[in-house]
Formats: sequence, structure tokens, C-alpha cells
Amino acid sequence: MKIRLLFTSILILTLACQREDPNYKDLSDKATEADSVFTLTLTATKGNGTKALNLVNGGNTINAYWIGTDKVKVYRGGTYLGTLDVSPADGEKPTTATLNGTITVSGLAKNNTLLLRIPRENWDYTGQNGALTGANSIEEKYSYASAVVTVNSIMGSSATTTNANFVNDQSIYRFGFKFNDSYINPKDFTISASQGKLVQSISCVEGLWVPLYGAISVTPAAVPADNLYYISLRNESTADDTYSFVITGADNALYVASKTIPASVLDAPGKFIGSNNVTVTQPLFSPKGTEITFQTDVY
Repeated sequence: MKIRLLFTSILILTLACQREDPNYKDLSDKATEADSVFTLTLTATKGNGTKALNLVNGGNTINAYWIGTDKVKVYRGGTYLGTLDVSPADGEKPTTATLNGTITVSGLAKNNTLLLRIPRENWDYTGQNGALTGANSIEEKYSYASAVVTVNSIMGSSATTTNANFVNDQSIYRFGFKFNDSYINPKDFTISASQGKLVQSISCVEGLWVPLYGAISVTPAAVPADNLYYISLRNESTADDTYSFVITGADNALYVASKTIPASVLDAPGKFIGSNNVTVTQPLFSPKGTEITFQTDVY
């Protein structure tokens, strides 16, 4: 069974952070010497799959739109400068919005680049609950998207930039787990990748954005009506990969499964990848309890 690719591929946004030099100056334009507060106003658009999220086309496509409670974090290099409020354009689910707020920065100058990110300051994929929307969901906490803008002008305490086009920093997966052709609803499950490039979190260390790799555990808050679970995953492998699942069922039974993920799915973030019928098995233990047999569900 082939994975269904439901989004147009989006180019990977390469992010680099720089250590902030307290003596920083940009001679391309007259820059302020000390920390100053600037009002920043710009127009932003969202790519597919960035929050907020809305399932359409019978649940097979995720579209994105702005909501008034969105918050946009602003960085120069790896230094956090402030938060922008969002004023969505007219319409029920607008894809454009005006961003406005204040940033505190020293030496801001024309042609500086700023990094914008949603939905929160911590870039962390742990602690997911398998929900697309609602409290602690992908929409609220794990649908990371970034944009790079350039400062166009500085007039007093106001700064303007180029428009922001947000692109995804991960893909969204949807899984349903079946045992003997019937859905099971996990108490929790863990996903690991054979290539070892699943990202748990990313932080700025010594001037570089550094990923921490490891398995992602999901603890559902409730049993979904359609028995399907959504997970936000950033996989930095570009080769064929295999996801392994270890699942604790509602009856506390242990289940396992694996799923082949082709390189064509991993070539860029920003995709919606659905596998509604992941076949799970119960592991067979050797007499010494040292071996587990996995059944592989191959596409």
C-alpha cells in the first residue's frame, strides 16, 4: 500500500542562527547603538499545513488559515526579540494576516534579516496527544512554521520588512492501528525511525540550530471517533526509512508494528501523509524473553 501524498512539496527552509554580538553594527544603513524598542508591522501568508489547521476533501487534505489568537515569535540569529500579534484578513478561514508588535534589539538596520516562527518559542515535538485540533494539539503546539524577512526601512521607532511567507518545518502524519482487522485505541504509543533522524527538539547552541534526535511518544487524551491519530514529525533523513511502533493497548496488551517510509516522502517537510490501516501484531517472546518478532507492513 502506497503512502498518499496529499500536499504539494514545499522547499525546505534552512535556518541558521548566529550568536548575538553585543557590539553588533550593520553599516549598510545607520543602526541604533543601544537596545531599542521598534514597532514592527508586516503582511504574512501561510503555506499548507501551518496552523490553524482544517481538514477538507473528506478528511484527505489539510488547509491552513490564520486565527486571531496566533502569536508570531521574532528572532535575529538565535536571539529572541519579541512577539507579534495577528490580525487575520477578512473571510472565514483567511490565509493572509497583518502582523504587528514590538521587538527589542540593538543595532537594527536596513537589510538585516529576521526569523519569524509560529506557534511558540520552544521548538519541541515531545508530549503530543494524537489530536489535530483542540487543547495541546498539533494546531496549538506542534505545527511549526518559519519565515525569513528583510528589514526594508527604519523610521524612528517603526520598522518595516518584506512580506512573510511561512513554510512548514515538519510533516503531519495520520495513523490508524488495526489488530485482526479491528481498530485498537492505544493508551500510548512510541514511534522510532531506523535512520535515527526523528527530531525531538531543536535549540540554538553556540550559534547553530542543533536538533536532538530520538523516539516520539504519544499519549492520546481521548479515543477519536474515527480511530485515527495525528502526529507532527520532523524527520531529517533523506533516505528510505522505517518507522517502528510500540503500542500499549487499552487492555494494557503490548503491540508492535513497522511502516516503510520512502525517501520521496521525506524529501521536504510540509506534507500530509496518511496510513489509516497500520497492521499491528503482538510480539512473540522467546523462552528466555530476549527476542521480539516484528511483522512488517510493507507498502
